[in-house]
Amino acid sequence: MPRATPKSPDWPALADAFRQAVADGQLAVFRRRRWDNAGNAAAWLEQDALPSLSEPQALTLYRGAGGRQVARFRANPIDEVRDAVDFLLYDTIKLENRFEECAAATGGFGLAGAGKEWPSYLLALRDPTLFAPWSPHTERALRRLNLLPAAFQQGHPGLCYIDLLDIMAHLGAKLQLPDFHSVDEFCYFNGRIRRA
Repeated sequence: MPRATPKSPDWPALADAFRQAVADGQLAVFRRRRWDNAGNAAAWLEQDALPSLSEPQALTLYRGAGGRQVARFRANPIDEVRDAVDFLLYDTIKLENRFEECAAATGGFGLAGAGKEWPSYLLALRDPTLFAPWSPHTERALRRLNLLPAAFQQGHPGLCYIDLLDIMAHLGAKLQLPDFHSVDEFCYFNGRIRRA
């Protein structure tokens, strides 16, 4: 028996539901936790400011990224955190290689408790028109919308991130959203709330 083709999402209805949720304040807590400090955080991530990145600032960034292993992350020496951020944002090697070195626990710049959420969030803070955050709610929403390939995450984390950026850009274009901060909020809304 042939496999049924997944039904295409109703993009206008999804966009309307999301915009209504934003207007109703349903995403206010998430937005405050995730993006309200984005202006200050982006300033902390400037290359000349990195040497003075403090432990409280690093912890704020970690929590904004959705990090849940605070004690493990706090155990990272601040100099290692600064080095990892500098490598991720300013080294000249390819993005996928920088991402893997920071996202993988075995990577040269991997931090305890960080995972893929941390580097993707930092990239999104630096430039939300180019880089998207990668979180569990992102994957849930993309699966529900039949946008995530079955083989996703089977391999190099950096290449998976590049694939994710393409998928998220496609989603943002379908929904006419201005940047990846908005796409992230859409994914949070659709990845957290069960649909009938």
